[in-house]
Amino acid sequence: MTDHASGSFGEFGCYIDGAYREPTETFAVSDPATGDDIATVAEGGADGIDAALDAAEAAQREWTSIDPSERGRILKDAADALRDHAEELAQLETAETGRPISQSRLFVTNAAKYFDYYGGLTDKVEGETIPVGEGYLDYTRLEPLGVTGQIVPWNVPSLLSLRGIAPALACGNAVVAKPSPEAPLTVLEMNRIVTEAGLPAGLWNSVPGDGANTGAALTGADRVDKVVFTGSTETAKQVMKDAADTLTPVGMETGGKSPGIVFPDANLDHVVEDALKVFFNAGQTCFATTRIFVHEAVYDEVAERIADETAALSVGPGSDDPDVGPLISEAARDSVAASVDDAVERGGRVLAGGEIPRETGNFYAPTVIDGVADDAPISREEVFGPLFTLYGFSDEAEVVRRANDTKYGLYATVWTADVSRAHRVAHRLEAGTVTVNEYPVTAPQAPFGGYKESGIGREKGLQAVEEYTQTKNVVVSIDR
Repeated sequence: MTDHASGSFGEFGCYIDGAYREPTETFAVSDPATGDDIATVAEGGADGIDAALDAAEAAQREWTSIDPSERGRILKDAADALRDHAEELAQLETAETGRPISQSRLFVTNAAKYFDYYGGLTDKVEGETIPVGEGYLDYTRLEPLGVTGQIVPWNVPSLLSLRGIAPALACGNAVVAKPSPEAPLTVLEMNRIVTEAGLPAGLWNSVPGDGANTGAALTGADRVDKVVFTGSTETAKQVMKDAADTLTPVGMETGGKSPGIVFPDANLDHVVEDALKVFFNAGQTCFATTRIFVHEAVYDEVAERIADETAALSVGPGSDDPDVGPLISEAARDSVAASVDDAVERGGRVLAGGEIPRETGNFYAPTVIDGVADDAPISREEVFGPLFTLYGFSDEAEVVRRANDTKYGLYATVWTADVSRAHRVAHRLEAGTVTVNEYPVTAPQAPFGGYKESGIGREKGLQAVEEYTQTKNVVVSIDR
């Protein structure tokens, strides 16, 4: 990796067994704000996956023999190392994703916390004793799966990689990660940093590449003991099919079309503030509250305030630290534009945005739309960009039904001053996470995952231990 100041990060190979390997085939990574190439990266392919699996299997056998408290110390050292390199990693992630630099700094800092949290859990992965009658001792052990294959998305590579990698390592597993070809640099460099800080070589390996070659080689490998995927629902279905050939278990966090519900007694200042957070990361967030239902008593006020605040947001390259950066690709920008055009043709009203604001780069103006039907495509399908839609409602039961009327179920938010209503509505919403009076709220300690087509299993929290271990039952006949 070379010459950061000029914007060129040089050449990256696969990171396997504690070192970068000289690439034989490469692809370019570009800056979404300019379209300029910023690095060349190895296309790992099946050979890269095989080499990484060799290293991971060997390292995992040694890793499980290390005292759990020592494993915890190593993971906490990894967290410290990431914090020591936080600015370097934030600059790298902004360069490859286009995200405003202040947001990247926040994500990198929060990513390190996963090693802190799971470093404290390594000596607390416990089984239990089971009473099966006199003369027997029956107990369980939580044992590592072996090697986990982690397919990392491009939208928040630092945080979304460590969300899965940290608990996998804490539970005694090894990792082969496939970072997205759109944004592989941060994952590769984090891998190097934590390995040089003391994580055993080969325990975490990173093999970049596309889905058809490198990704398929990972999901179809019979040496992978679990596949963990974050990305679109359609790609998730293909990953499941690939893994099914070897009966490999999967954990998945996929798409979302998350509702937010504003009751008339809500603090409207907080509602407006939180609504604008949907534009964080240019709206490229799986759990963004992109459908906001507002009670008719306060609808006009909320819509006007949100539209005014949205129109005032700045748009530009991430290095300038604007409010909203570019989308990851030209195709992603054009997809958002097409969704807006379709909504307008169906009678939607653009309250703010709705245009491409700059000639250079993959930018789309932060956009708010109302007047669309619940069954319009923009109301049903995930639009991964700086866009959300507003809807009016009059009745609690009605809005809960409409909020749940989606194939997704990842996240939801309720704004109300009525504690009883907050709990009642939260219990009825079909979502893996429901927040009350604030969007978003996340923490390594809190489980995260989806209902319906938003995913399988749970990341984060103590629940992740169940995802990265397998239960062995041991029965001892004492009297024989």
